[in-house]
Amino acid sequence: MGYSLAQTPIVVESPEWLSIGPACRLLGVNPATLRQWTSSGRLRVYRTPGGHRRFSATEIADLCRTPPVEPREATCEAIIEQLRTRYRSLAHSPSAHQGWMAGIDAETRLRFHELGDELLRQLGSYLSTSSPKIRQRALASARSSGGRYGTIAREVGVQTSQSVEAYLVFRRPLLDVLARSVSSHPELSDQLGRIMRDAERFMDEVLIGVTGAGADDASTKMALR
Repeated sequence: MGYSLAQTPIVVESPEWLSIGPACRLLGVNPATLRQWTSSGRLRVYRTPGGHRRFSATEIADLCRTPPVEPREATCEAIIEQLRTRYRSLAHSPSAHQGWMAGIDAETRLRFHELGDELLRQLGSYLSTSSPKIRQRALASARSSGGRYGTIAREVGVQTSQSVEAYLVFRRPLLDVLARSVSSHPELSDQLGRIMRDAERFMDEVLIGVTGAGADDASTKMALR
């Protein structure tokens, strides 16, 4: 996954550039999977001057020649895409604008959303790989992102207990999507069970980061007294 997401403008349309429909047909995937691949950096997406997405025919051909996606990776991609849909819906739901959450300004809310997108990418990387090095790096990133979340929350006067409450809102859809997947695909129960355990491990690291940032802040204040 060496690419970073690129949306480089292209000047003209030509057979070298494919819209999302033909790209999906050549790769044998649906649009949701293709968007996940561009988000994770597996495939680059370009923009026409009019803002339409286009994909390089050469890069599509190269991707077609790569080994097929492992079943676990395909399952993880589907889970992450479902989660992305759920979180977008949750962000506009009344529950995300009630109580203390109603007092969060638009700029801070955007920072939280961007951090949530980053966490989803990290989670996808952690769940879909078997490389110990990549998994450890993803866990470290999870704790770091949790710490950033906690720091942003305290900057706007949100208490640690409230940050944990918001964290649980983020965690519940993950467990719900996994539970529904197990019910819908009993033949994948062993694989999904491992994915669920891995996801819980990842989310534990996020929680440690969220609460750890608060403890660090408290320790700093005590040291300054």
